[in-house]
Order: sequence, then C-alpha cells, then structure tokens
Amino acid sequence: MKKLLLLAHFLLFSQILYSQGIKGKILEATTSEPLIGATVKIIGTSLGAVADVDGNYFIGDLKPGVYELKFSYIGYNDKNFQSVVVKDGEVTNLDVVLTVDGLTTEVITIEANTSLSNEQAMLTEKKNSDKISDGISEQQIKRAPDAAASDVMKRIIGVNIVDNKFVFIRGTSERYNTTTLNGVFLPSTETDKKSFSFDIFPSNLLENIIISKSYTPDQPGNFSGGLVQLNTKDFPESFTLNFSSSISGNSNTTGKDILTYPGEQKSVLFLNTGFDNGLRELPGSISSQMVSRDYYNGQSLKNFGRSFNSNWGIFGEKAPVNGSFQLSAGNNYRFGKSNQLGIFGAYTYSSSFSNKDLTRTEYQADGLKEQEFSGQNSMYKVQWGAIFNASFKLGDNQKLSLKNTYILNSEDETQYLEGTHIPQTADRKLYSTHMKVRGVYSAQLIGEHFFENLKRMKIDWKASYSESAADEPDYKTMIYQRENGTEDAYIAPISVTGNPNTTIGGRLFTNLKDINRSFEINTELPAKITDKIKMKIKTGVFAFGTQRHFNARLFAPYFSNQANIWDKSKIQKQSIDSIFSAINIDTNKLVFEEFTTGSDNYYAYENSYAGYIMFDVPIGKFRIITGARLESNEQVLKSIDLTNKPITVNLKNNDILPSLNLVYNVTENTNARFSYFQSISKPELREIAPFGFNDFNRNVFVYGNPYDLHRTLVRNFDLRLETYPEAGELMSISLFYKKLDAPIETVYLSEGSDSKSNTFRNATNGAVNYGVELELRKNLGSFTKYLNNFMFNGNLTIINSKIDLSGLSSAETKQERKMQGQSPYTINVGIYYDNSETGTSVNLLYNRYGSRISEVGLSGFGDIEEVGRDLVDFSASQKFLGNFEAKFTVRNLLGKDIYYSQLVNSTSETVRYYRVGTNYSFSLGYKF
Repeated sequence: MKKLLLLAHFLLFSQILYSQGIKGKILEATTSEPLIGATVKIIGTSLGAVADVDGNYFIGDLKPGVYELKFSYIGYNDKNFQSVVVKDGEVTNLDVVLTVDGLTTEVITIEANTSLSNEQAMLTEKKNSDKISDGISEQQIKRAPDAAASDVMKRIIGVNIVDNKFVFIRGTSERYNTTTLNGVFLPSTETDKKSFSFDIFPSNLLENIIISKSYTPDQPGNFSGGLVQLNTKDFPESFTLNFSSSISGNSNTTGKDILTYPGEQKSVLFLNTGFDNGLRELPGSISSQMVSRDYYNGQSLKNFGRSFNSNWGIFGEKAPVNGSFQLSAGNNYRFGKSNQLGIFGAYTYSSSFSNKDLTRTEYQADGLKEQEFSGQNSMYKVQWGAIFNASFKLGDNQKLSLKNTYILNSEDETQYLEGTHIPQTADRKLYSTHMKVRGVYSAQLIGEHFFENLKRMKIDWKASYSESAADEPDYKTMIYQRENGTEDAYIAPISVTGNPNTTIGGRLFTNLKDINRSFEINTELPAKITDKIKMKIKTGVFAFGTQRHFNARLFAPYFSNQANIWDKSKIQKQSIDSIFSAINIDTNKLVFEEFTTGSDNYYAYENSYAGYIMFDVPIGKFRIITGARLESNEQVLKSIDLTNKPITVNLKNNDILPSLNLVYNVTENTNARFSYFQSISKPELREIAPFGFNDFNRNVFVYGNPYDLHRTLVRNFDLRLETYPEAGELMSISLFYKKLDAPIETVYLSEGSDSKSNTFRNATNGAVNYGVELELRKNLGSFTKYLNNFMFNGNLTIINSKIDLSGLSSAETKQERKMQGQSPYTINVGIYYDNSETGTSVNLLYNRYGSRISEVGLSGFGDIEEVGRDLVDFSASQKFLGNFEAKFTVRNLLGKDIYYSQLVNSTSETVRYYRVGTNYSFSLGYKF
C-alpha cells in the first residue's frame, strides 16, 4: 500500500513546475471529429506537433511571446493563426477546425491570448453533430449555484426535473430517457423506477452533460425523450490542483428547530459517511425464516420483538450550518516524444440539513374535506463522490483509458403530521422515520485505435462493470388518534391479533442491488462513392447484462389475544418514544410479527444484444446519416405471486430500429436538420414484479403487474433550424412529434377512505407528444461595447401531449389527459457577466415550469397538479491573489414555496404545500 501511495504521489507531483506552451484540438469542420495526424508548426522555428487519436496537440517549452501557427492536413485547407500570445507560466488553448479541399490558406489574426472556452467548444460540437443534441458545459456548470446534476440539468432546453431528481425531457417521463456515464449505462438507484436519480451526482465531478434528442444507430435504442450523457473530467495536459470549501444555510432551516430521532452514522475522523452505524439494521438474531406464528412460539416472537432497537422517539434540535469541500488533482506524465500517461482524481463531500413545513389535504367526491394534516419534514443529507481516471497514449494513434466513479447519497428523513381524518371522525398524529442510502460504482476500460495503413480505420471499444445499491433500513411509520373534537388522550390503534394495519408501528427493511456488465466494439472506415463523394461506414456490436436482487421484510405489532384490557389500554396511551420499549413486548402484551409475502422479494435479469450499420454521407451541402440497429432483449423475473405461487415473467423482443438524420448547410454558420427514428421503451423490472408496497406519504398502495405488460414502440420526428452568428452564440428553433404505441402508465385500481391502490398497464390506444423549442445565446457586446463581458442565454419549450386510457378499467376520472409529469412550458433565462481581466463573474438565472400532473385524479376527482413556480438563482465569484477564488450563491432567491392544487367542485384547492426557504452559500477555493 505504501508503494502505491508513493507511486501516486510521484505521478501527481513529478511535474509541478511546467513551462508555458500552446495546446488544443484539431477537428474536422463538418463533423467535429478529430483529424488524427494533422500537423501544427510554429512559423520561423522547427517547433511543432502532431494531433493524436483525440485530435489533441501540445507544444511545450515555449518562451513567453507572440507566435504565428500553421495548421495542415492532407485534403484540407491550411489555416494560419497570427499573434498567438503565450504568457509566462500559462498554457494557451487554441482549438482549430479545418475545412475540406486544401485549395486555400485561411489567415486569422489573434489579438489577445486565445482561450476558447469549453462553452464555445460545446457549441462547435453541437453545430457539427450528426444528431440533434443539447447540453451544458463545465463553464456553465461552474457559473451556476448548482450542487447536483439534477440542478444543472434544469438549465438545458426541454428538460424538467421532477421530485428534484428525475429527468423529464420534452415532456416524456424518466422511462423514456436513458443515462450513460462516460458512454456506459448507469444502473438505477431506485426500488420502483429504472431511472437514474440525478440528485446523487455531484455537479463538480462533471465535465459536461450532453443530451441526444435524436438517435443514430450507434446509440442505444431505448430512449425517446433523450439520451443523457454524463461525462466526468478527463486528464489534464499539465499538473493541476484544486481545493475549495464552502458553508451554506437555508432561511427555513439553519438555526431553527428540525426533527430527528436516535440514530447515528458511521464516521471517519469528523465526517459522517452516510452509512448506518447499525442502529437501523435488522437485528442479527432475526431468523432468515419468516418470523410468524406459523413457525415460532410466543416466547420466540417475544425475543425477536425485543431485539429491535426502540429508537422511535422524535425530538427537535437546532440545525447547524451546512458544509462541503472539493479536492481534485491531476497530471500528464510524458514518456519519450509521444507517449503520455494522464491521471486525474477528484473527491467531493457535502453534509446538509433541510426543513420543510408542509400541509396535506384530501377531499371527498362531494367537495368536503376528507383529511387535513400539517406538520414538518426534516432531512439530514450526506453526499460524496470520487473519480479516478487514467489514460495512456501509446504514440499518436493508440489510447487506453480506465475511468472509475463512485457516488453515494444518504438521506435521513423525519416527519411529523397532525390533523383530522373526517370519515373516521378522528384526530390523528402521523410519525415516520426513513433512511435511504444509495450508491453507484462504475468502472470502464476504453480503447481507441487508429490504423493509418488499414485505410485509416478507427476502432474503439468499451468494457464496463457497474453496480448500484439502495438500502432502506428500518422505515418506521406510526399513527395515533382520538375522537375528533374531544380532549381525550391520543391512543395507538394497534389491532388485536388478526392482520394489523402495518402503517401503525410498521418497520420495513428493503435492499436493492443491480449489477451491470457491458461490452461494445465499433469500427469506422472511410469509403468513396465517387471521387467527389466520400462517406464513412460505421458498424458495431453491443452486449449488455444486468442482474437485480430485491429483498424486503416487513414487521408490525399487534396485541396478543392473551393481553388483558388494562395492559392494552395503558400501552396504547404511551408516547411514541416508550410504547415499543422491551417491557411492553411480551407474550401477553405486544407481539412483533413479520408480514412479508413471497412477492416482496424477487430476482431479475435482463440481457440485451445489438448490432448496427450506419452511413455518414456528405453530398454538397447535404449530410445524410442513416442506418439501422437490431436489438434483441430478454427480461426475466422470478418471484412469488399474490396467491403465494411461484411466478416467472419472461419478456422477449427483437426490434429493428431505423434512423435517418439529414443536415443541410444553409450557410457556413446555419444548419437545417430533420430526423426520424424508431425507439422502444421497455417495462421496468419493478413494474413486472408482483411486489406491492405502501407509499406512506401519498397514502397509496402500489402493485406490480407481472401478467400483461409489454414494451412500447415510439416513432419520433424532429425539425431544427440553428444558426451560430459568432463564437459562443446560437439561435435555434426545433419542432418535435412523438407517437407512442401502447405506453405504460400508472393507473388506479380502487380508492377507499383510508387507502388507494394502483398498478401499471399499457394504454393500448396510444399517446402523442409534440412541441417546440426556442433557444438564444447572445453576446450583448454587439449592442454596445460597454456590454462586451455580458452574455444572454435563454430558452423556451412549449409542449402538449395526449394519452387515451379508455378500455383500461381504471378508476381514473379522465380517460383522456396529458401525460403525467409533462409541463406545458419551461423557461430558462440567464444573464452572465465574465471579466477575465479582473477575474469577476456575476450570474443571474431564472427558471420556470408550467403546472404538471403529479397524481392523476380518480373517481370524479380532478388531477393533482404541481403548480409552476418562479426560481431565481444568483452567483458571484471573484479571483484574487492569483490562485484564490471566492464565490457567493443564492438559490431560490424569491423564496418560492411548492404548491400542489386540485380542482374540487370547479374550485382550485391547495392539497399539498411545502415551505422550502432560500439557500445561501459561500465558498473559498485555491487552484494551482
């Protein structure tokens, strides 16, 4: 271990002192693909470099001064840059695009130190992409006060974030979107969704986020809204070291009373790790066999019940200031003239408290209130993540990369509500404590190879292993009640024998683990149709497999039939911190028994295999990208059904997914795009499992459907007109239309005064989704020189959808409605001020989404909608003393709260309300 640490220290710090120089990428103007082997020379000297497999070049050991550079590549126009400034101790970045023909030489004068930001580089990539895509660069991520990927993504055109973690793209839910990390599928961290939870990924580990909204055959075919591509930071060209630390607070939390309960976390030094320290774990004495009267006598059940931790008490304490820090380091170690080893590592950690005041109201069909509760929800959150990436370039044409990412998110939630349940004429107090620990590890081994002697063939491949885990130890719920309008003592309505209500003293333990493995290999080969028409042929194969293990165990109390009336009455009146103490658990008092069913545990796996062929053909001003992908998929799930019989679900599909992307270069800086593609959406493994669980917050029991779910076929049409007036500027308009064949929807089966139930079914009559996107990025210096450092960035998305639920025999009020979670519009506006000379950056951001369906209405009730709100965020940063930077941010500057409304007797009523407050943070960072 000591030797490994010494090696890491040597690799990181062996080149702390580096000379100034010039670096960048040499790209093809039409496709933004790297021009491997292109040359750059410093005119008047013998110095120069050759572009490697990524198109990167680096000229080091230059003296400070002004240089003239010439970029060349066979079959392409030469390009000269004059007056390129190199400053003492700095590396000048100069990315270059070359155009086909080689008939002229383009001369460009650089009047200042060239530092083409990654924002401009991303727009260049977008302009030359073979598909319709949008994204956000590291530069924009750093500007905004966004701590998690979910916060970052709401800035991207056409994107909504639901529940602060799930991505909706162009109005389609998370089931129609797919996420990759460095090109590899990310496993789910949710027990009931396939979607990746973007709230667990720290934003400062990201280099960029790119969303493909149209499809090419070299991509997976199981998305319709978008393919979200998270990319972590790669290795640097020279030594880099960054550290920053921040403190933050919330106007509704910091220094105020929050709720908590007895329960600690494992810690390292002074940092909580986010893992339970054992207080919430299922006791080791609990047998793996079901703990019930069918297998154990009363004495054994008593011993099992007493082995649980009696950590039910809820109490208040003052919330401290939140804190976080980030550390990253990297280096580029050169072996000889053209061999390089690059390494980059980063670690980020945050610990935070949040508090929400909330109300919850439900109505009866006659418009009268059925339930009305108010209270407090407090959460302690630990989030940390680490990456370690290493890349080795062997010469200019071969590259191997190893990328490792681990992220963890821990949420410890305490909630208390009190109010009235009118049909049962009862005043109630509701308690719950809930810890959820989610972690993801992803490792990728990536190879990129270029063979000059094999007709300039490119081969790339990826092998990956990833796993995710979601552990929810000891989710506890409790209810107390009394006769409405009386001053009687509250009692716990625990049942006597029989089947108890498991939300009264229930303890649920769940664990989910997904393991993914994949391998893919792609080849790209230039070919000639005629002397003037050249194309690229790309082929590849892909194999992917996932395994899922889900386990749940549910325990609840009841009074033994041996309990006497006096003991029962005395115990029922005890407070929550003492009612389940060991003295009350006995053969003639309270008994804890397991109420897990066979359907609460399942094993599932999914295997996918694919092959494709793709053609990229430029003809004059047209570029045609077309081809098809064959995907074969099998989903298998094994469990026990609700009648206690073994069940095996086996879904198989073979799909041919065609794709056509047309790009027409109206002018050098303007593109017109058209896209058509077919894609699929498969049932989620949880949806085909018979497992059912009670959503305590929504008061809904959710069942899976292992009997008749099948995949959805989606036909997608896109049009986009985009223009790039100047560097870093963009104007675009996009139209899209999607036809969904039998989409899977959540439907209600029944409702009762105390419970509702829903499941998943295919809406066989289909759905449509369509809309328009508008985006503008503009440097305000074109209006007056006094605004040279100001940039405007705005986008607007307008969406509509319609789904037909007729024939599903559901209890929903509307048989035709818009899709759940779809906002009718989304607005993003940002004003950015960047002054590189003073190191000052000030940013003001605005985001708004239109009201969207959160819960569909049933049995005559209107839909419950999350009301749109105005979110204003602010950030300001200042560099000083050369290497230091201070940053101040405000999130939710207007302090807007969260509302949910429902139409009751033609009147809009607030049925959910959360006061969330305004977040403030201050950070100080050092960059070497």
